[in-house]
Amino acid sequence: MQTDNLLELDPIFSGMTKPQIVMGVPMEFFGINFILFGIGMIAIYSLTGKLIFVVAVCAPLHAMAYLATEREAHWMSILLTKLSSCGPIRNRSFWKSNSYSP
Repeated sequence: MQTDNLLELDPIFSGMTKPQIVMGVPMEFFGINFILFGIGMIAIYSLTGKLIFVVAVCAPLHAMAYLATEREAHWMSILLTKLSSCGPIRNRSFWKSNSYSP
């Protein structure tokens, strides 16, 4: 007899480990997009300019983040960890990589 050794996924476990999500994107990205939206609303005077800004900048960013969240729920925390621990250094072109500490 052959037994299939398939990995069993528990939907409760994956649901409990997901980050906080607002409108389909992580809360950190939603905050960044909301701040960008607010700056655009303050900086642009005309109503048509505001609409163009939302359609051309904020909506595509939200859509890309939504697709990234569908693929990997923790993408924003991974990106923030990478940016905080692997900042760019001045001699990156020589070493072809970033440094973990300054």
